[in-house]
Amino acid sequence: MMDKDKQIGKKCKRFSARLKSSKGVLCVDKPTSKLVLCNVGQATGFNKEELYEILELLPDVNLPKYIAEKGESHSYVVFDNTRSAELFYNTFNGTAKVKKNDTLIYMNYVDAVPNDEIIYREHNPTGLHVIPDFISAEEEHQFLHIFDWEDDSNLKNRQVKHYGYEFRYGSNDVDLNAPLSDKIPSVCDVLWKRLQEHGFDIEVPDQLTVNKYKPGQGIPSHVDRHSPFGDTILSLSLGSSVLMDWKHHSGKYVPIVVPARSIMVMQGDARYDWQHGIQPRAWDPVIEVRKDTETSSNIKVITSDTRPRGTRISLTFRKTRQGPCECGYKVLCDRGGNKEIDDDMASHLEELHVHQVYEQIAGHFSTTRHKPWPKVQEFIMNTPPGSIVLDLGAGNGKNILNRNDIIQIACERSTGLLAECAAHTAAVRGAQCVRLDVLRAPLVDGRADVALCIAVVHHFCSEARRKQAINTIARLLRSGGRALITVWAKDQKKSNYIAPNKENSDTNVVTTVGGLNLPVHENRTQFQHSDLLVPWKLRQINDKKLSNETNATFLRYYHVFEKGELDKLCDLPDLVIEDSFYEEGNWCVICKKL
Repeated sequence: MMDKDKQIGKKCKRFSARLKSSKGVLCVDKPTSKLVLCNVGQATGFNKEELYEILELLPDVNLPKYIAEKGESHSYVVFDNTRSAELFYNTFNGTAKVKKNDTLIYMNYVDAVPNDEIIYREHNPTGLHVIPDFISAEEEHQFLHIFDWEDDSNLKNRQVKHYGYEFRYGSNDVDLNAPLSDKIPSVCDVLWKRLQEHGFDIEVPDQLTVNKYKPGQGIPSHVDRHSPFGDTILSLSLGSSVLMDWKHHSGKYVPIVVPARSIMVMQGDARYDWQHGIQPRAWDPVIEVRKDTETSSNIKVITSDTRPRGTRISLTFRKTRQGPCECGYKVLCDRGGNKEIDDDMASHLEELHVHQVYEQIAGHFSTTRHKPWPKVQEFIMNTPPGSIVLDLGAGNGKNILNRNDIIQIACERSTGLLAECAAHTAAVRGAQCVRLDVLRAPLVDGRADVALCIAVVHHFCSEARRKQAINTIARLLRSGGRALITVWAKDQKKSNYIAPNKENSDTNVVTTVGGLNLPVHENRTQFQHSDLLVPWKLRQINDKKLSNETNATFLRYYHVFEKGELDKLCDLPDLVIEDSFYEEGNWCVICKKL
């Protein structure tokens, strides 16, 4: 027995040294309430359920908090007290085994554990009701028998069937003049009766869309268009639970767990004023509901634990209608159909699909922007000493020169990117970072010798606002001052952006602010539309290294430019275009103020 204890002790010491050198995890000899499981974690397939099975041998020990970071082969257990941790350690260290391969589990005490839990205090959207166990397991089996199928010819992100009317993903509506021969199956009639028993008085739906999601598939955030459908949307979930993201145009975010066999009822705010979507991933974080110690109200906590997804089939029921919407919700409503984007709508659209997105992706975005584009370096290289240089939309500050003989002002609206910019330019004495909106730049007129506006103007959602941005640049330049302005080009055939043999499948359309339908672009393919949403697949940064796994997908608005379109915007009385050219998928203009 002594020899076995010594062997376990040596193993634990080796693991302790390895964790310290490779992961910075500091193990301690003195017992604490926290343990690191040295050789099992998310990367090895170990999970909380298996830990609970081990703990069944200790009925007096409360279930601990389990922390398993993505991609790591170690994990952590946090007990309520040191005594429980000691009991677990003395009972299972070097003796407990992993079920699938009989690997022995080794552990050490630690003083600290990672805390990557995210707390959400926002209430669920008003009008959103998720009723668990709405159908029985036997009924679910019956529904799956009717609605499950195999067909690889459908949408990239999921397989789809329609009943009553075909849901048109190009316009997010139906053609009432083209009813389908397949009506909603009568097996669904039980749902309407059961909803009445739960207090929901709804019109019987006449349109059904069945989506089959395999693990790793999802759907972009969207709102069901207002005018083609009634005031209630229903969604029955079969096969697997899923985490659904609910986002409000004000910036609120609420994660909602949708269990298998539940029905989700969307009315009121949830129907008309929030967007919902599913991230394309093969797992979901585990969400726990806890009591807030300060307010005693329930809060949602996204834990570091994960749960694998299975195949999920969702049945979305709608009642069709005709005529303009009369919902009273202005921001996402398509009242009157798609129309010219006015300033108010453009501002809302930019807030939702530009500003909020960059706040979320700032860290990851910064890791992809390492050094200035050669054409930018060429433009600013010979800036004379004493010059004032403005970088409007500076991002992480990569274009700021390492020079102390000029004044450089990095202007950025995103607070996340501004923090990245401040860190990047900290050693440059003549550089300042300023939070600034290009459309409302409170800077003195006519002082800048040089202005940069790199990959910014294409994020403004109307021609009037894009023109306003160019006017800002002209206003800030002194007479004789020069500016370099770049935007994404619609034509990418001469760039490295397009991936060989990758086909464009811009079949997803998101109904967003003002009921505007915007296509979701397929990355690394030729642009098919001028106004569109481009996905950014967020990856986490751990120990200054970028994870290989996508955590979430965000949609950024772009207006991609035709040839000559930027020149036309720069055609102002006090600006003269010195050069206009195409470079690596961008249209570029160098102009001078008269």
